[in-house]
Amino acid sequence: MKRPSIFGSWKRIGIQAGVLAGLGLAFIGAPEQPATAANDCPMEGECTFKKPNFMIIMDYSSSMNQDFDPNVTRWEAAVNAVQELMTTDNSFFSKNMNIALMRFGHDPDPNNPGTTIPNDTSGIVDGQALDVHWYDPMSMDKSYINCNGQAVIDSLNNTPAPLCQGQNCSGIGTWTKGALDFASQLIDQSRADHPDDIDNMDPSKSRLYAIVLMTDGLWTSPNGTQQLNPPSENPAITAGDLYSNKDVPTYVVALGDAMGQMFTDEIAMAGGTMQAIDAGNPQQLIDSLKQVVEDIKNSVIIPTCTSGLPRIMIILDASSSMLNVGNQAGPMGQTGWDQARDALVGANSIFDVEVGTIGQPVEDLVHLGLIAFGHTNEEKVMVDYGPCMKDNFDWATDPNTSCEAPGCTDPWGGPPITWTFKTSPPDLNQFGKTFDQLTQSHMPKCDEVQGDARCLGSGTYTHLGLQLANTNRQAYQNNPPMLYPIDMNTVFVNILITDGDYSGYSTDAQVAQELTTAYNEGVTTYVIGFGDAPSQTLLDRMACWGSGGTGVPNCAGGTQMAFDAGTQQQLEDALKTIIESLSFDPCCAFNDCSANPEPTTGEPDPVGTTGGASGTAGTAGTAGTAGSSGTSTSGGTASTSTTGATTTATTSATGGTATDSASGGSATGTGGDTSAGPASATATATATATDGTATDTDGGGTDTAGSSSDDSGCGCRTSDTPRGLALSLLTLGLAGLGRRRRRA
Repeated sequence: MKRPSIFGSWKRIGIQAGVLAGLGLAFIGAPEQPATAANDCPMEGECTFKKPNFMIIMDYSSSMNQDFDPNVTRWEAAVNAVQELMTTDNSFFSKNMNIALMRFGHDPDPNNPGTTIPNDTSGIVDGQALDVHWYDPMSMDKSYINCNGQAVIDSLNNTPAPLCQGQNCSGIGTWTKGALDFASQLIDQSRADHPDDIDNMDPSKSRLYAIVLMTDGLWTSPNGTQQLNPPSENPAITAGDLYSNKDVPTYVVALGDAMGQMFTDEIAMAGGTMQAIDAGNPQQLIDSLKQVVEDIKNSVIIPTCTSGLPRIMIILDASSSMLNVGNQAGPMGQTGWDQARDALVGANSIFDVEVGTIGQPVEDLVHLGLIAFGHTNEEKVMVDYGPCMKDNFDWATDPNTSCEAPGCTDPWGGPPITWTFKTSPPDLNQFGKTFDQLTQSHMPKCDEVQGDARCLGSGTYTHLGLQLANTNRQAYQNNPPMLYPIDMNTVFVNILITDGDYSGYSTDAQVAQELTTAYNEGVTTYVIGFGDAPSQTLLDRMACWGSGGTGVPNCAGGTQMAFDAGTQQQLEDALKTIIESLSFDPCCAFNDCSANPEPTTGEPDPVGTTGGASGTAGTAGTAGTAGSSGTSTSGGTASTSTTGATTTATTSATGGTATDSASGGSATGTGGDTSAGPASATATATATATDGTATDTDGGGTDTAGSSSDDSGCGCRTSDTPRGLALSLLTLGLAGLGRRRRRA
């Protein structure tokens, strides 16, 4: 039964490849250590998906000895590209695919089996050599060979260059159909030996088989004497049978004399992949192979894995006490809000907890969201569930983000402070350089009460934060994002971080109801008391309700006890303990948030100020409203000293109010607070508003529109743009790598 439209619908794959570039393009990067089947090799039984069986078929004709680049032959470039595929991204390909490697030439005597090519010592028999198999056909259980990338590397290291005889360097032809016929027979036998590869009830869960054909010249007859003849030896015949009748796509990577040839497109079209991918130099050859794998990952692995990634919602106490130290507003870095924020997005944050069995940080393996709660009508979804949300958390919780004159000139200056809550909307075309996912800033109120130096105004309506977490999750489950599917087994977890007693704001019955509702709908709520937290008894009661216990005001039967975190380190330890209690699929570590924070179309995100050398550049002044020219006001404040260069721009407005942050290096804004250190560089941002201002849903003030300044990534095209849709997708994917994690 044919797999429904996975590879036939390239339009859909194209959309995924562009948008999922932030998720998946972890391959394009520096090669790492050679692939091995060592202790970090996940066995298939540990995986959510059946590992795809992937065959690499390499042209071994004598023409592969021709120069591909001034210092490398076509064969050497092909070997390097395949070997790099085995090692890139912590050997992802080797760990997550069952690999076979085959070379092909021609058969000098097609009528007699066991024929070798005169003077060829590489092992080609009857026109082909299967150098690496994806399973052991001689074993009793026909077991697949896990993580055999090193076997591919070793095989190619031990394979000599193709035979090169005479002045024209001949000796081995290009019987391409024979190679595909051989692959087709091997796939038939593999499926016969592994009946579980086919899922007749749900074909989408059948094991994917795929072929990538690398060729540098015109296909020939079996004995290599005729080019593009006879018609019965057209490899497109077998490619079409593989795709139409056996559900096996064939990708074609053309190099050398095969580039731009109609026959390569014909094979790709018949094989269900529309067009061949031309590789005109060694780097394009490397990138082409990786993009083939990327398409398979985006179409098979990611959709299957994504529903298994845990969804974690942080429910953060945003009562005013989070801004105070003792009886007064706290200085920068010493408030509960600052320390909780650092535990969430700093150098040792929840995002950075390393999952030991996989060797990757948790941000690569979960979707995190953030909700704040305080007084009535202050509860807010700052960031909804999503992968690689560290930068979003950073910007949304940064006091500088919500500090705008005249209501705020120093976010740690004490009362009165009137925050200007901002929204970074997901519409890039309208708002310019912003987060792709809707992200809202929030801060606890810091109202002034005569004679009191504390920030006041936001209470501890805990049940409202929990209630919003429930309604938001229910809406997410009823209508999940298209790119991030879920199923009935998707794990949802809440982590409540609170620093105060909810007495006088919420009742036990209200809190218990929301925690019990979440648990009954499959969501465990972990509770962390932070700083001047309520009594351990109250914390344990909430943890009990959040893990299945019953009874109000007491609780019995729950499985969890609360964490008491009096310091930032204890808060970080509690978050780490919770993360380590969750289960992760070692085969679903396909994100690389360090390479591409917040899956995005390539636009740079607003920059936060937490930790290290990644302070914000200064905030531009408010653009003039209703068409006025606008004036520059004092810039924002970086939290660290800097020595960067100056960034300069202007502000303008068209019928609205807008502010924006520029990222011109680690710098304080012009006229801003220089307490971060004496070596601060200046930065002035560009802000442009078009027809109106965005308004925050909680009435907290005017939101900023993003900057519409030009993107230094260039929206141009080169004169030698590779032919075909497939490599156009590669170009889209590569664009997603223009941004690096701004880490401390």
